[in-house]
Amino acid sequence: MESPIDIRMALGTDFIGMILLIVMFFGNVWRFRLKTRESRLLIAMLVTCFSCCLSDLLSFATDGGSGPYARELVIFTNTWLYLSNFLCPFSWFMYLKEHFQFEVDGFQQKVLWFTAAALPLMVVINLFCPFIFTVDENAVYSRQFGYWIYISIDYGIVVNSLILYYKNYRQDGSIRFFPIWLYALPILVATLLQSCFYGVSIMAPCFAVAIAGAFSSLQNEHAFRDDLTGLFNRSFLDYVLFLYSQNGRKASGIMVSLCGFEKINENSGHAMGDQALCQTAEILRESVGGWGSVLRYSGDEFIIMVDSQQDSSISNCVERLKMNFDRFNREDGDEFTLAPAIGVWKHSGDSEDVNCFLNGLKAAVKEAKKNRSQA
Repeated sequence: MESPIDIRMALGTDFIGMILLIVMFFGNVWRFRLKTRESRLLIAMLVTCFSCCLSDLLSFATDGGSGPYARELVIFTNTWLYLSNFLCPFSWFMYLKEHFQFEVDGFQQKVLWFTAAALPLMVVINLFCPFIFTVDENAVYSRQFGYWIYISIDYGIVVNSLILYYKNYRQDGSIRFFPIWLYALPILVATLLQSCFYGVSIMAPCFAVAIAGAFSSLQNEHAFRDDLTGLFNRSFLDYVLFLYSQNGRKASGIMVSLCGFEKINENSGHAMGDQALCQTAEILRESVGGWGSVLRYSGDEFIIMVDSQQDSSISNCVERLKMNFDRFNREDGDEFTLAPAIGVWKHSGDSEDVNCFLNGLKAAVKEAKKNRSQA
């Protein structure tokens, strides 16, 4: 089957995709210098996507070419393209898992590693027994029945990432700043169009568009993060209270302030004080779990936003906080102890702005500190 595509079309779309990826790389060099597993996965996403755009361009450029090694070149470029098509969603899935620290259940894990083994194996088998694509004696590429099998399994990884995302959507407020459709939609639409309309070259550059959407979400998320603890910051509080007011949702705030935090800084130095804040953040995350959002308001003050105004839910959270702080002080409190004052205030919706809500929380914490000092 002769491809109806104009090479200039492939050159334009793939070239734009590669330029977009290069811009994203140099615009995020600071992120890559962190040398974390997450930053390495981001680099892997960019490299595999760049490889996908390049191999897509070369496969169309060599299709139907002449010369002693024309057929072998078409086979090589298309084999490279299929492997790149697999690595793009696979690296994305691994990044999504790492970034949000998602737990992958046994079935999803088996699906992931099945695809990781099956797809490269299918490409290798195709070299000896063509069933995904063939290249005739005129060096012209054509799809075979195995193309649809390969694409179905390959984009099962994207579907798997969607399932993983939505299973955890209600359990982590940070996901709200990472809309997965910015990644998945361009890929799924491009795959459908390129599969149904033979010769259309948009799949590879749409990978680049999808990754650009992911990077944009990272920037949005970073604006709502506290650099020291990794918790949300004050800007997030303004945002989430706006959402509560718009949606008419009931919510409560729990403020945690560390009594005697100044003494940790004075006696042990600011590095130890920072460690105390990070340990407090970890205790709050563990205590809240998946039914609330934790943010650092300022200094040693933290706020937990709970999607409920039921007294039983709030009291359970407070008791869990106290229990986890006590456990830390018993087991790990050799260098410093953490003495939390905990105050609760229920958000009144449209009738209460952010400042009124904060004043209510601060008054509740002030009262808790007074009671703690008198105890």
